[in-house]
Amino acid sequence: MRRRQPVNDLGPRLKDQHEPVLEFICRRCHRHCALERKQLVKAFGAGVSFAAIRRRMAMGCEHMQTPEGDKCHAHFPCLGDTDGRDES
Repeated sequence: MRRRQPVNDLGPRLKDQHEPVLEFICRRCHRHCALERKQLVKAFGAGVSFAAIRRRMAMGCEHMQTPEGDKCHAHFPCLGDTDGRDES
């Protein structure tokens, strides 16, 4: 049985990004949206990690929790992240 990787909530935080609009993309699910930073701060607080926001935004994704782990490809391009998975 494969062990789940711990979620990296110590990664980049919303307070570290200052762009007024942040892109959220998942090519696998054909999701693409622009999120206003001010709205995200209001909803989650400036100290929230992008990993936590990603999990909330991808809720309901059938690829998020599979027997093989997180296979969701949702990500924030501003982080230089190409596939969005929380694994290191």
